[in-house]
Amino acid sequence: MTLLSIAYKNIKGNLNKYVMYCLSNTLVVMVFFIFANFINNPQVKSVDIMGSVGVMASKIVILCEVIIIIFSMVFATYSITNFLKSREKEFGLLSMFGLTKGQIRSYVILENLIISAVSVSAGVLLGIVFSKLFFMAVTVILALDAEISFVVSNAAITITLLTFIILFQGISFIVSYKIKNNNIVELLKGDRTPKSVPKFSKAKAMLSIILIVLGYIIALYSGVAIVFTMFPILILVVSGTYILYSQFSVFFTYKLQRNKRIYYKGINIITLSQIIYKLEDSAKVLFIASILSAVTLTASVSVYSVQKTILGNIDQSFPQDLNIIERGLDSENTVSHEKIEETIKSYGHELQHKNKIILIEATNEESDISNKTNNKRDFYIMSNSDYNVMASQFGRKQVQLQDGEVLIHTYNIMGSMGSKYFIDDKEYITLTINNENLKLKIKDEISGGIINDDKNTNTAVVSDDVFNKVFKNSSDEKKIVYYGYNIKDWKNASDAVEQIKIMFPSNDKNSFSERVVKYLPIIRSMSLVLFIGTFISIIFFVSTSSILYFKIFSEIQKDRHEFIALKKIGVSNDEIKRVVSTQCSIMFLLPFVVSLSHSIFAIKSLSNLLGDNLSGYFIVISLIYLVLQLLYLVFARNMYNKQINTWMK
Repeated sequence: MTLLSIAYKNIKGNLNKYVMYCLSNTLVVMVFFIFANFINNPQVKSVDIMGSVGVMASKIVILCEVIIIIFSMVFATYSITNFLKSREKEFGLLSMFGLTKGQIRSYVILENLIISAVSVSAGVLLGIVFSKLFFMAVTVILALDAEISFVVSNAAITITLLTFIILFQGISFIVSYKIKNNNIVELLKGDRTPKSVPKFSKAKAMLSIILIVLGYIIALYSGVAIVFTMFPILILVVSGTYILYSQFSVFFTYKLQRNKRIYYKGINIITLSQIIYKLEDSAKVLFIASILSAVTLTASVSVYSVQKTILGNIDQSFPQDLNIIERGLDSENTVSHEKIEETIKSYGHELQHKNKIILIEATNEESDISNKTNNKRDFYIMSNSDYNVMASQFGRKQVQLQDGEVLIHTYNIMGSMGSKYFIDDKEYITLTINNENLKLKIKDEISGGIINDDKNTNTAVVSDDVFNKVFKNSSDEKKIVYYGYNIKDWKNASDAVEQIKIMFPSNDKNSFSERVVKYLPIIRSMSLVLFIGTFISIIFFVSTSSILYFKIFSEIQKDRHEFIALKKIGVSNDEIKRVVSTQCSIMFLLPFVVSLSHSIFAIKSLSNLLGDNLSGYFIVISLIYLVLQLLYLVFARNMYNKQINTWMK
């Protein structure tokens, strides 16, 4: 029997221990290869094909590759160290059979070589399979004229194989020197050496809560100063989280044990007696899992919410894809609007909405135009009926205004959606048209427009009767014809809009604006960051959950002796499985709850910084993470129950 055959049989016999480590490594290798294959694709390196956004995508992917390598080093080091620590009894038996410490070390390295070879090979193969989908997704996100050709780069294969074989084996070689020099008797005892009763400090337990709460309070009230208070908050919360697990968790469990009504109810006497030791032993693991989960959750919500906020702001400020403003009813435009429609159709696009409305220029003489970020002085007056037609097109709430009432739409390039600038100051506003004043009662104020932003000019919606009276009394110079166009699938209509833009040279009488060419690079960049960030988030999530999985199964032999002993004194299999289910739930869900708490205050700080409410986005992402965590919990619990079934036969 050779060392290689022993290593192979050990992996086969302990597959439940290695399965998640192998799957996690496979996922990491797969994502790394997909990114490497993307970077080395000849078309990606071409600016003519990919454009400036494509060049930025390559740089983002390279940064992600570095992050993956660093995270893999930490993950592999912890996993291999944890495996070795849980196998001291096995090493003692091998020593008793005559194997030297050098041979045991070689056996460990061979074992890890088999796992690494399987993980890396499977990762590269899956990477080849899913690279095609990745290229197709990037093509859609960047709206490229031609799909990125599917090419399996030899350089990507070589880089991936060398990187991870060297990484995994290098870590295995270094960590193998941590195998203890204990004598055979001590190795055979392994982790069966009796443990002392967990100790805690009540003062430190309370300190953990104080540190975390203090960090939360600073985060809530920092506002825009969060840029400067971020690091003190991190120090407080991270320190508090570590003490929370090492001290407060043991203290809290001890208090539950002292409560007779809880302690002696059902199987709590077994659950609490075991979990207090597990919490003490797992303090570092739970701490790492909580911090990694909080970082992953917060980063995911931040990228997703920032993207949605930017898209929402663009949609609110520019509801039409393009618009033309003709000042004066007698304005002559050299370009017919039929030609615009023909151009849109010639590029294979279809008009979704077309609007032509009359606006009247007005001013709020009580305000000064010197404020560049929020123009409170200039207004366009719009009729109630025109407003409702456009509101119905965009699924917005229609209004019915009485004579003398006004609905105001405002723009603020530095403000957020939901900001109020008129209604909070006063009940009425007076607008001036041709030196005549029109006093109106403010019914409501909405940030963002029903028409496209034109130099931050606000929109005042009035009843049809009031609008008709103002129209009759206004000079032609104050009357404006507004044309608004919406194109189906507008994100792919940049070529058509570019062509139309050329038709409208800028002048004093007429103006042209659009959101397609102007904001599409921002939209695509944010979508690409979200798409790539999703891969990194998945890696962090799976690896974090795998760390918890390793910790549970590293103590499986110790738990086996305890459960067999419980079986002998009359505890049923179902009761033992309920104990396992409770303990697995605590190990998996406790870090999630702590990370969720940290993320709530982090996202609240981001909301304050952006001046927007991100709670809706946070709930969506959190629910996704919760579902994934529950699936992982069910998998771990079922694997453990399978082991129990073999013990109790």
